[in-house]
This record gives sequence, C-alpha cells and structure tokens, in this order.
Amino acid sequence: MIIAVQPKQKRRAVFVALLAIILGALIGTNFPFPGNIDEAVRAFMTTIQTPYGDIMMAISTFLGSPAMDIIYVIILAVILLLADLKIPAIWTISTMLLGQGLMRIIKILVNRDRPVGHLLTDSGSSFPSQHTFGAFVVIFIMFLLVMPNISSAVTRILAKWAIITIGFMVMLSRLYLSAHFLSDVIAGLLFAYAWVILAAACYPKMANYLKNNFRMFQHEEI
Repeated sequence: MIIAVQPKQKRRAVFVALLAIILGALIGTNFPFPGNIDEAVRAFMTTIQTPYGDIMMAISTFLGSPAMDIIYVIILAVILLLADLKIPAIWTISTMLLGQGLMRIIKILVNRDRPVGHLLTDSGSSFPSQHTFGAFVVIFIMFLLVMPNISSAVTRILAKWAIITIGFMVMLSRLYLSAHFLSDVIAGLLFAYAWVILAAACYPKMANYLKNNFRMFQHEEI
C-alpha cells in the first residue's frame, strides 16, 4: 500500500483524539481549566505585539488559512495525478475536505467565543483552530506521502523541520492575533493528527473498493 500506518500510530491517534475531546468537553462546560491558562497566554501575547510581528504573523496566518490548505492539497493531488496515482490523489483531497467539515461540526457543538480583541475577519466559534487543523493535515499528509520518497536522509530531516516550523508559525500567529486561545490551537493539532491517521487507516479499504468496482481504477497502483 502506498499509504499505510503502523499499529503504534493508530494507538497514538486514539490517545490524542481523546485528549482533544476532553479539552472540548472542559471548554464546553466552562470548566476553569484550561480557561485560566488560555487567558494568561492571551494576555501575554498582547504584550509582545510589534509592527514587524504584526506583518509576520499576518503572513503566517494567511499561509495557514483553510482556503490555502485546500490549494496545497489540490497541488499535491495534481502531482499525484501526474505520477498516475489517482487513488492517493482522491484520498488526499477527501481527507482535507471531510476533515474541514468535521471541524466545523465540532465548532458548532463547542460554541466557544473568540478571545477579546480578535480581528473582525475571524468569525465563528473559536474551538478548535481550523487554521491549525488544516495546516497540520497538510503536514501529516506530506509525512505519509512525500517524506518517505526523499532518498537523502539529510534532505528528509530538513524538509520535515521546515514544514513543522511553518505549522508552528501558523499556531503562533493565531495566538498572536488573538484569533484563538492556546487550547484551541492545541486541539487543532491533536485533531489533525488523529484525523490523518484515521483516514490513512481507512485508505486500504477505500483503495480496494475503487479498484474492484470501477474500471478506471482497475490497473491503479494502490
């Protein structure tokens, strides 16, 4: 299989998903934790804002926006199609779109207000951070599909650190701009990992179904 996960990754995904769900339950019931920590971090962020920081964080938050995340997976899907890997391309786009839909449902269920001082363009519920979720879905998909195909160990390590740094810059930008609380971005990261591993675990069934039931996929590499 082109996309496969190890049992330990599945166990880890279950664990982080439970952590994210617990965070959502605590926030949804207005439990003091993690609200007190969230407020302390929000207050600290307001003390370190600078004109240069505003520009850097605005760029980071744009690069991690849900619209840009969809563009990234479309580009990746096109590359996969050019490599004659249609089923992984379908999986890539489906993972992002379905995941974004799931996050919107969770936002509605938790219904957390945005931090004080957030930008007017940041509307809707605060938990979880959809910017963080989308950015790390892209990153974890690249970990599964792209990184194993980089032959040079040094290049692979540098590439991993580069995209992880971008992901954390997106997280930081959401805190810096008062768009989210700390627990929102942490939950976005946790949900992203759990979702990509779940989607990867489902890939063999999806791939075999398409290959066995649709003529256009009969000779596809899965």
